[in-house]
Amino acid sequence: MYNNSNKSQKGGFPDPLAPAEVKECTPYGLQYAKAIENQWGKLQEGNSSLGRRNKTFDKCRDYANGVQDTNIYKRLLNSMDPNAGDGSLMNIDYTPVPILPKFVRIVVNKILSRNPYPNLEAIDPLSSSEKNKEKNKLRMQVQAKEQLQKLKEKTGVVLDKDPSELPDTLEEAEIFLDTNIKSDAEIAAQIGTNVTLSWNNFNDNTFRRCVNDLATLGMAVIKRSNDPNYGIHTSYVDPVKFVHSQTEDPNFDDMIYAGHVRTIPIQELKRLAGNQISEEKYKKIAQSYKNRHGNKASQYNKVNTDPITGKSEYGYDEYLVDIMDFEFLSVDTIHFEEKESRHGNVGFYYKGFNYKQKQSSVYERKPHSLDMKVVYGGTYIMHTNCVYNYGRVKNIPKNVHDISKANLSYSVVATNFRGMMPKSMVDSCIGFADMLQLTHLKIQQAIAKAKPDGLIIDIEGLENVQLGKGGELQPLDLHDIYEQTGVFYYRSKNPEGGFQNPPIREIGNSIRNINELINLYNHYLRMIRDTTGINEAMDASTPKGDALVGVQQQAIAAGNNAIYDITNASMVLYKKICEDIVKCIQVLPPQSVIYEVYQNAVGKENMKVLSSFKNLPMYNFGVQVVKEMEDEEKAYLEQNIQAALMQKEIDLEDALAIRDLKDINQAERLLILRRKKRMEKVQQQQMQQMQMQGQQAQQVEQAKSQAKAQELQMAAQLEAQSLQLKAQLDQQMATLQHQYNKEIELIRANASIEKRSADGESRKEIETMKDDRKDERVKKQAVEQSKLISQREGKRGELEEPPSKEENESLFSGLGKLLTGE
Repeated sequence: MYNNSNKSQKGGFPDPLAPAEVKECTPYGLQYAKAIENQWGKLQEGNSSLGRRNKTFDKCRDYANGVQDTNIYKRLLNSMDPNAGDGSLMNIDYTPVPILPKFVRIVVNKILSRNPYPNLEAIDPLSSSEKNKEKNKLRMQVQAKEQLQKLKEKTGVVLDKDPSELPDTLEEAEIFLDTNIKSDAEIAAQIGTNVTLSWNNFNDNTFRRCVNDLATLGMAVIKRSNDPNYGIHTSYVDPVKFVHSQTEDPNFDDMIYAGHVRTIPIQELKRLAGNQISEEKYKKIAQSYKNRHGNKASQYNKVNTDPITGKSEYGYDEYLVDIMDFEFLSVDTIHFEEKESRHGNVGFYYKGFNYKQKQSSVYERKPHSLDMKVVYGGTYIMHTNCVYNYGRVKNIPKNVHDISKANLSYSVVATNFRGMMPKSMVDSCIGFADMLQLTHLKIQQAIAKAKPDGLIIDIEGLENVQLGKGGELQPLDLHDIYEQTGVFYYRSKNPEGGFQNPPIREIGNSIRNINELINLYNHYLRMIRDTTGINEAMDASTPKGDALVGVQQQAIAAGNNAIYDITNASMVLYKKICEDIVKCIQVLPPQSVIYEVYQNAVGKENMKVLSSFKNLPMYNFGVQVVKEMEDEEKAYLEQNIQAALMQKEIDLEDALAIRDLKDINQAERLLILRRKKRMEKVQQQQMQQMQMQGQQAQQVEQAKSQAKAQELQMAAQLEAQSLQLKAQLDQQMATLQHQYNKEIELIRANASIEKRSADGESRKEIETMKDDRKDERVKKQAVEQSKLISQREGKRGELEEPPSKEENESLFSGLGKLLTGE
């Protein structure tokens, strides 16, 4: 893509084999800068390589922002309009339809939504061996977890890690080995890289602009600077003004030179160049930039002098000039000298790039040399002969295990790179966007030319309509009546007597070709979707509730595949920046101010491990860019987590551990492992529960049998005791009965004796009583007889009534009781 017409001009590239002292001179840098300018041409020239690419990039940016030029649509519509010049296009809104800006935002936001971050891993042999030792140590601790737990419980001793924090199985440990096993150097490097990216606001500013450039222009450029006094900076470079050497590599790893053009005022140029450029040269520079970039010629000769400071302010200080920051790779020879001292010791000494061996030396000297890549750079004021800040670039980040290599400070990536020109997503859709916009304008044109609903009026049918006394009405009068009342009057017969059609009929008008134009609009929209690969499921423009989840996932996966070149290019760019940053941190001089800043941010010991190479070789780091899960992946993972929680296949602690992982593959592996672990635990608990239930059932049966045996034994004991008690009671009853019988017999004998004696006495008493009664009776009879005799003789009254039978029985009963002693 070089401008071959400029090859014949004076000022080709200088000799690359020139010695180092020549390359360090300003004329060498000026010649190199002019050669770059000759190859790429001037920024304002449309035929130059830089101008042609600038034109393409500006066009893509206009379409990506929806502000493209609308004159092409006006010319096309005027040429297709048969009535050109009749003013029918005046009512059309030519504002571009913002279709491409939408697709660009979708791609950019989708890439940035995953929030990439660096994962640094030391890949040198020393670090690998240390890391393998740590991994083996962790594996051994996992295998001996139970023993370590018992040791902690018994003695309270904890080794490197608490046994409760260790994974349960080696399979679970392998998931965390890649992310959690970090050496001190890896931790320090990762912290330093993240801190640097944060200080530069890289993710939210520079990286976002670069991803937008990849989608819009197909190229992204970042420049890194590492001044020990000002820090490590990453700055955005506009691809429109970026120049580079011939390459076909989309990652630009084989660049020989690179640079970018900036437009700044001379006042800023004076600040950057300082005393390297005199005021006379500034005036000549201003002379060459008259009437460019809007610089006014009237300002050129104006001078204002400050009476206090005596400093002069020139009118041309406001002039805008083009400067080009450029770098190029070269190969220089670095010299060493092996020399023997007077004590016989042999030393190896660094002699730099400019070395001449001493002649006729007393001690033996043996020169050594090493060819290594170096970087030269400076700033060229375009269209002039001025270069400032030129020289060998210091503090170049290098791979410490191969110091002979060096890279430029520009990190560049491109998509679909061919012929020194990238092909972007927006560039591929410009034709379809034009046709879609033109269709949109044709729809507006059809709407503007659409006629309202009208009437067909037959004037002859409305003539001489008779309305009685009012006379005849003219057609215009009948039309007014129809418009006001909706009723019209007409003659149903013509003058010949035949019937005729209604003289007033409606015309229902519609927008001409509107459906065809809408179909055409949708066709070009589908073409843009097919070109970009962003389907309806990916941008959620027309979500369908009845669409299966699997179908949506397939559509999203297809969209991701379509934009993979942009995603991959952005990750490559991110990786390059992180690799440069960690190398820059490693070469920071310990005496510099920025070293102290990093030491405060990262830690003194971490910086000592990271940058120390006196006793140990510096660590060589490999950078992997890890991206967070996409929203669809997070939703899918969360759905699985919720399902597992509802089924009680995992615990809440497992869900939290799974959500903490940023990689979807690791999260899914951990989910499967924790589910498997939980299921095994549940099965084990069920087995234990079944065993416990069996043991409990067995214990219950044993208890029942024992209770039954005890019951039988107790029954037998009770029966024996009852029998024994019964025998004892029987014996006691027999003894008591015998005693009772004996006592009864004694009582009976005594009673019999007493009765007999009582009977005898009673008989005696009865006999005595009988005798007494007999005597009394005799006496009574004599008395009675005497009384009867006396009564008869009249000497006394009636005799008393004798006692009744009951009185006699009572008397005898009392007498009997008295005799028996009752």
